[in-house]
Amino acid sequence: MSICSLNALIPSSAKAQVPNGRYEIRTNNQIYFYPANKENPRVVYDGRGKATHVINYAGAIYTAFEGGSIYRSPDGQNLGGGGITTKPYPGSATVNKMLVCQNALFTAFKGGYIYRSPDGLNLGGGGNTERVYKGTGEVQRMTCTNRDSVITSFVGGQVYESPDGRNLGGGGNTQKVGGN
Repeated sequence: MSICSLNALIPSSAKAQVPNGRYEIRTNNQIYFYPANKENPRVVYDGRGKATHVINYAGAIYTAFEGGSIYRSPDGQNLGGGGITTKPYPGSATVNKMLVCQNALFTAFKGGYIYRSPDGLNLGGGGNTERVYKGTGEVQRMTCTNRDSVITSFVGGQVYESPDGRNLGGGGNTQKVGGN
């Protein structure tokens, strides 16, 4: 009888990586991952809490939940916490919209306030994150143009374009491009 063992060394420089593909929130609150290589989709979040947004930014998956909390998963697993997943927003405000533009992650919360994070940390303010809208207008839509400008459409019809990602409700370099 012989005994064999297999030891695998993982270099300390090894980094978690989000697999290629897309993530989708289903109507039953589960999140599915659809691999780019066309393998069968698989459940990566069981739907215990209601996810409102799932977005890929800077090599990690960000998942926002109704009632607050945003989780960051560098390997695309444990989208609701656990493993190596962290919580860059532990607050209670619900996310209205999330957008990747200008190498930053924009997070608009219900009831106003939009934050711009260049590093994906402190999504509700602090660190390198800055508040780029502090009004009470509700964001209806946010888009990134091919010129890398942020276009913010508010409920009520006002639309603004910001070439620098700041003053999303007007002011500075931001121009009103539509609405009342």
